[in-house]
Amino acid sequence: MARPQVTLDPAQVHEVETLAAVLSAEQIADYFGIGRTTFFRILEREPDVLERYKRGKAKAVGAIAQSLVSKARAGDTTAMIF
Repeated sequence: MARPQVTLDPAQVHEVETLAAVLSAEQIADYFGIGRTTFFRILEREPDVLERYKRGKAKAVGAIAQSLVSKARAGDTTAMIF
């Protein structure tokens, strides 16, 4: 007998986007109390969850890049080199 399929409720699906900005997929799985493999399967079969995960990661990268560019423009040599 197979295990029941784990799904995220609508509030959790929404939360994935926020969490993805600061946590890895493994950490998000831990947060929801599910296995890493289970979370990856959810990402594979539920396009909305995958989209929110990608959007959260992209927002984090965008925020960091924006901060880095601002520092570089302000004369931060390390930021310029990076």
